[in-house]
Amino acid sequence: MKAKANALMQTRTALLAQIAVEREVLAHQGAALRPAAQLIDKVGMGFRFIQSHPALLLLPMTIVTLWRPRRLLGLAISGLGLWRLVRQGRHRLRS
Repeated sequence: MKAKANALMQTRTALLAQIAVEREVLAHQGAALRPAAQLIDKVGMGFRFIQSHPALLLLPMTIVTLWRPRRLLGLAISGLGLWRLVRQGRHRLRS
């Protein structure tokens, strides 16, 4: 019985050492991904800001309308395509 307990203790010690090594590796990998995660967070904050302040989009749209009225149709078509793309992406992320 004592031999079995010793074997279990050795296995436990080896597993704890392996866990410590894996945690350290994971910490290094996470540190490498931190700048990308921060960038994604900033982009998400920008989208949320625009969603909560949609009036801020009126100024650029007014400038484009007054400055280049002929290109407004092309921009509208591009905007519609982008809007559809965003909706499809959101739908796929929710699925």
